[in-house]
Amino acid sequence: MKKIFTILGITLCVFGFSQNLVQNPSFESGLSSWTAGTGTSYTLPTVETDTPYQGVNYAKYVATATNGFYQNIPISANTQYVVSFWYKSSGSGNGARIWSCFLDSSAAPVYLTSDASTDPLRNNNSYLAKVSVWTQKTVTFTSPVSAAQFQLQVRAYNNSTASFDEFSLIQNGSLSTIDFSASKYSLVKNTFVKSEINFAKNCKDVKIFNMFGQVVKSLSVKENETVNVDGLAKGSYIVTGTVNNEPVSQKILKD
Repeated sequence: MKKIFTILGITLCVFGFSQNLVQNPSFESGLSSWTAGTGTSYTLPTVETDTPYQGVNYAKYVATATNGFYQNIPISANTQYVVSFWYKSSGSGNGARIWSCFLDSSAAPVYLTSDASTDPLRNNNSYLAKVSVWTQKTVTFTSPVSAAQFQLQVRAYNNSTASFDEFSLIQNGSLSTIDFSASKYSLVKNTFVKSEINFAKNCKDVKIFNMFGQVVKSLSVKENETVNVDGLAKGSYIVTGTVNNEPVSQKILKD
């Protein structure tokens, strides 16, 4: 144990990673950056606050017909990404699914496969499992050579209730080590964590990333606040946030 603390004390080294490319991913700014569609009769979901996965808000459909919403995101061609989101789905209808594609430079649709039944970004032409608790859907893909944008889209179907939260699109395989020890702000007091993280400062937009670059927790904290992370698996995580308008990152080790 002393050896772990000694290493962390000598050099605070964290991993840099690509930012989440999704704008307003957890609906904390309402439905800003999201568009109803792509069907002509589609409407935006409602923003609810009763049972979010993280933060304050989440998006919800109580669908009486096929409905959906999307966001077009500039990406690089022939590059690996990870897209993920959290959802709940119930009802007598088909529930919900991811229904994404790419757009080329002329805004024409491009798909991962020629057959929709095998495209994982269209849920292999099937539907997400119906679940009553927040569940993460993740797809790792390599963008086609003609792709200029990624159309991140989800749908809900007739006689179904579908909820969505914490969307993420992150370029994969871009982890690199960066030394943040020179920062004048210390975000986390205990970089070796059992069940709680002790925060040293008031911090906005706190996100905890796993080593795949996926957000596993989002929040804002006050100085000396303690956050329970007992549900996280053992391993290394990155905690990021903004302290006094300065971005700060720290690596933690969860035991």
